[in-house]
Amino acid sequence: MEFEEQYESVLMNIELAVMDVYLDHPQLHDAQVDTALGALISRYKAEALGREAGSPQLPEPSMLVFNSVRDTAELMLGRPEQVMDTISLEEVVSCLQRIRKSVGFWSKRSGKQGYLNFVRSQLYAPDTDPSS
Repeated sequence: MEFEEQYESVLMNIELAVMDVYLDHPQLHDAQVDTALGALISRYKAEALGREAGSPQLPEPSMLVFNSVRDTAELMLGRPEQVMDTISLEEVVSCLQRIRKSVGFWSKRSGKQGYLNFVRSQLYAPDTDPSS
């Protein structure tokens, strides 16, 4: 089974968290999403190594994405209480890295909002787009 198939629901939940911010802040750019994902990856890698990870100092758009995706990841990790099937820190990091790779690909291919527009088109059919 391919990675995307195995972690489809995790990846979708993370992307929905990004979309929540994008729909509220349409000026958001892929680079700001990439910065937030990088900070989250660093945070969870540090935690996996038993290190304390403080709050990052990010500009507002990136911090909004960081908080939204972190909240989703924390639920998937079973925090503060297990309300769904949980995944490991390593799995969260792998999923964040996979999405970050997608951000880079779509940005290079389609411009500064290439990833955001691609995900939006995949998650929301034109007639169900919540920002319409």
